Order: sequence, then structure tokens, then C-alpha cells
Amino acid sequence: MRIRRLAFAILLVGLCSALGWADPALPNLISDHMVMQQAREIHLWGKADPGETIRVTLAGSTGTASADSHGHWSLQLAPMAAGGPFTLQVAGKRTIVVKDVMIGEVWVASGQSNMAFALSGSAGAAEEVPKADYPDIRLFTVPKKVALDPQPDTLPASWQPCTPDSAKDFSAVAYYFARDLHRKLKVPIGIVESAWPGTTIEEWMAPEAAQRDPQVKSLLELWNGSLAPGRSAFDLEFDDFELLADPSTGNKNLRFSNFDDGSARNTLGGYWTYDLRWAPETTFELVSPGRGGSGFAAQVTGRLDASDDARLTARFQPDGSPADLSAYAGIRFWARGNGSFRFRALEPAITDADDYAATLIHASANWTPITIWFRNLRQEGWGVSKDFTLATLTGFSIEMFSPAGYPPRPASGLYQGMITPLLPFPLRGAIWYQGESNALQARQYRRLLPALIESWRAASHQAQMQFLIVQLPNHGAIPSQPAESAWAELREAQLLTLKGVPATGLAVTIDVGDPKDVHPHRKAEVGQRLALWALAATYKQPIVYSGPFYQSMAVEGTKIRVRFLHTGGGLKAMGGSLRGFAVAGADRKFHWASAVIEGDSVLVSSPEVAAPVAVRYAWADSPECNLFNAEGLPASPFRTDDWPGITK
Repeated sequence: MRIRRLAFAILLVGLCSALGWADPALPNLISDHMVMQQAREIHLWGKADPGETIRVTLAGSTGTASADSHGHWSLQLAPMAAGGPFTLQVAGKRTIVVKDVMIGEVWVASGQSNMAFALSGSAGAAEEVPKADYPDIRLFTVPKKVALDPQPDTLPASWQPCTPDSAKDFSAVAYYFARDLHRKLKVPIGIVESAWPGTTIEEWMAPEAAQRDPQVKSLLELWNGSLAPGRSAFDLEFDDFELLADPSTGNKNLRFSNFDDGSARNTLGGYWTYDLRWAPETTFELVSPGRGGSGFAAQVTGRLDASDDARLTARFQPDGSPADLSAYAGIRFWARGNGSFRFRALEPAITDADDYAATLIHASANWTPITIWFRNLRQEGWGVSKDFTLATLTGFSIEMFSPAGYPPRPASGLYQGMITPLLPFPLRGAIWYQGESNALQARQYRRLLPALIESWRAASHQAQMQFLIVQLPNHGAIPSQPAESAWAELREAQLLTLKGVPATGLAVTIDVGDPKDVHPHRKAEVGQRLALWALAATYKQPIVYSGPFYQSMAVEGTKIRVRFLHTGGGLKAMGGSLRGFAVAGADRKFHWASAVIEGDSVLVSSPEVAAPVAVRYAWADSPECNLFNAEGLPASPFRTDDWPGITK
């Protein structure tokens, strides 16, 4: 019952916050430890009672505003130079004091799972996390939220000074980007993470931008017509968990947990737990009677939407250490209710959430036995493949869904829920790591990425807001022969955006991916290369900030000479002779080519192509390629032809 009372208390606090939104109130971004953009007018806004006068004071600068008939107020203070800490006072019928306010550089980090990938899971984390103590770097994580209307504020969140504890769960790419900017610029850095794994670019686009693309427009119309998202009710109960012995061992089945003593303890020494933070409109409690008319059962109930992650988790040991279940072949338990669920085994070697899991199970109104054989559990396949080891599992989890199963997300839903609350806040720019989910629509991505950038800039009234893109790294099969590639076409779409949209940048990462892992762990180089681009292009520092980009080609007999921009101190082949080049003749059939560096150009040829007309470099999902400049920055994949590819 304590769990239910806690959930009610959390809900009550949320209701009080909503009801107190006037009198006055500030959005979550305007809070203790915040960073505001230097050398820009400081925009402050919030809510109050209609007609209420608001007086704002910051570092000797003052401003006043009156709340309109809807209770909204907004004002601008004069630009300030980098510095702090300052105290912000917002006075109306009551006074709000915002402490430890810094003035510096503010960036948004957005995209899908590789942007959300935590520092704690990245390469070198054991050394870096303890050193992540930067009081003048401030971190803000936007909670997941899907919406069809522009949201005036994020879900509850707050700024955190960068410490080992706050940094370990923050975006690794964003952390390294902010760290390098802070080291070079010597000013406070605010970095806002607004990312969601597995998402498409359509979800992050403004509706008006999405309407201009015929394919995305049809998705919007479908949602607006019949599929508008909302929270779906569910109510699930579980009881009598039993580990099923492997017949070859001669052991007996083992009762894992049945809750009859009124606790969430399991017989291996651990406990069932439930985290309300990730599904705030739900509750977990032990209810009586359980299956059979006595004792207790575990009940999870409430309402879910696409942003919730409702999981009932059993750890085998209180400290999370593993247990040896090699004597068991499966688990049986009983379930009933209105909803769906999925059983997952917690294999400690898996760090990308692609757990070994059963298929989605739909509950029925009556108690029904559910048997899960461990041999039938599978990874979904989007993460890195890992062995399933019964001797080292750390626990089980049951993931809850509404009766409809996996909740869909609408086009523009994340823009409305997770980007629009940020746009009134003056920003220097955005870093963007997304594209994996759109690789099969790479041709369309040529339109969508520029449209997204334009829509963010227009909505924030910052026409030259910097927008730095992470070009997709190597991932997938290493080709034995030149072939078409969806990932190569997506990289090309990102490169074309750089060439066609002002105030953009491109961090090339073709050398730091992992053919077997869609979530490569080398995130330091990604953040560092984004920071190099920002330092040079945004902050005008005289440094080499990019690897080579294709500039032009010229046929010279049986060879093609390729020239490059951003050669820095000169072109360089890392690790031996150049690899990754291919040439084709008029038949459009590509052959591997030899390539030789001559000054700031590369001479490419193949004995199988007497009259070459086109060159490609690193044109594969996971190419073997090694062209860099002397500063150690890789060349972007490219092609000189415009022949039809394989994507839509």
C-alpha cells in the first residue's frame, strides 16, 4: 500500500504544480543551474494570473510585463556577456528566485539512439566518468513526450551541474561536445538532450514542414483523421512464478516468487521493483487475493502512451549481481487482466536494450498459465548480437503495454512534445545524430533534413541557428565487391544538406562505427568532431575542423583525378595504401580501383575499366576506407555519379 500512496503523492504534487502554474510560474528550462545564451537578448516567459504584473531582475537588469488574458507573459532583457553565477528574481503576487544562473553557450542535442547513448556505456567510460566534474557545464534532459499540439513546457525536468553522477546517464556525444567547447571557449556551456531511440526524422519535424512532403503529409492526415495518440488504460496481474528444471539435470522446479507473504521478494534473494518515473500514470502494488483466492498477486495498472516505459523487474540479487540458472529450462507464471506484456531476460553483456525476449503476449480476463522456454528467447536484431548465458543472468523484466500492444508514434509528435518547449529559449545551435531509422528512405531524407532545419529555425526565430549533423558511421556488412548501399545514400543525403543549407556542419564518423553494432561505443570522437566544427565555423577559431570532402573530378585517359576540399596539412592514407575507391565505365558497373595520393588529389584507376566515367569512395554500409587529412580527420564517403540508387 505504501507504493500506491507514493504514486498518489507524486500525482498530487503534479496536480498542485499544474494548478499553481499561475501566480506566477516558470517553464522547467528557467530553473536553478540554468545557462542562458550570451550576446543575445535574454527571453524569459511564463504564466501568471491574467493582468498580473511581472517584474524580472537579473544581474542589475530589469524588465516588466503583464500577463495577457490567457495568463501568458513574456519579456526580453538586454544581452549579457558570459559569466555568473547570478540570481534571477521573478516577482508577481509571489517571488520566484532562480539560483546559480550562468551566461554562456547553449546547444540542443537531438536525434535517435546514438544521440541518447549514455556516457556510462561509451568506450573509455571507466576513465572519463570519474573526471566528468565541470561545474560550469550544465545538463538538461528533456523527458519523452508525444503530442499532436505544441507543448508550452517539458514534462518535469531540471538543469544539473555536470558531475560524474549526472553525466554518466547523459548523452555521451553531447557530453564530449560540451566538454570540448568548455575547454576551448572557457565559458559556461548549457547542453539540452532531447533524443529518443528508434525514431524517424518525420517525428521531429514541425507539422507545417511535414505537410510539404507528400509522403509525410499522408502520415499526418492518417493521424489527424483517426489515430490521434492518447493514454490507453491497462490492468495486469501476475502470480506464482516458477523456474522449470531442465530434465537432464534431475533437479526439481523452483518456486521463484508468489507474493503470498505480502512482499515483492524472490527466492534467490532479490526483489521485484517498479520505477514510476518512466510511467507516471501507473501504479504497482500487491493485491489480495492472489491466484487461488488467497495470498497476493503483483498488479500493475494505469494509463500508458508511447512515451512510457512500464517495466516490472525482478533482480536475482539485491546488488544486481548474477545468478546461475543453467539448471533451468524456462519459467512459468500466471497472468490475467486487460493489456499486453513481454517477458525479457536481463543478460548483463547486453548494453543496448536489445534483450533476449519472448513475443508479445495478450492477457485474458481469467488467470492463464504462461510458459517461457529460455531456448525460444530472441534478440530483436537491431542491437549487437550477444550470447545468451543462463549462468550469468541478473534478472527478468515484464514490459507492459495497452491491449493494443506497441503504441505507435505520429509524425511531428516528438517535435510538438520535445522540441517546441525549447524553441522560445535562445540557442546557439543544435547537434543532430539521426538517420538510421530512415536509411531505406534516403532519397526522401534529402528533402526532410533541410525541411527539419528550416522549421526549427523558423519556429525559434533564429534564421542562422547553427545545425551540426553527425554523418552515419560504418555499420553492417563489409562488401567483397562494390555494390549499392542504403546507408551510403543516407550519408550522401546528409552531405548534400551540408552543401545546400547555410550554417550547417557535418562530422564524418565513417571510421568509428562498428560493423556488428548499430550503437558503436566510440562516442568521444563524434563529440570532438562536432566541437571542432563549432569552434571553427561558429566561433571562428583558426583550426582544421573537417576531413576531406569531394570537390571535383577529371578524366585523364584511363584514370580519374579526384580533388578535395579540407585537405588540411595534406591527404594521407591511414594504415597502408588507399582503400575504398571504385570506378565504373559507361556500363555503370563498379570495380575496385587502385588509388594514389598526388598532392591534394587522388588518382584512381582499374585495369577492368578502360574508359572510366565515375568514382565512388566508401560507398557501402560498412566500407573499408582510409583516406584522411594530416590532422587525422576522415574523408566523407562520396560518389561522382547521380545514377539511381536503391532507396525511396
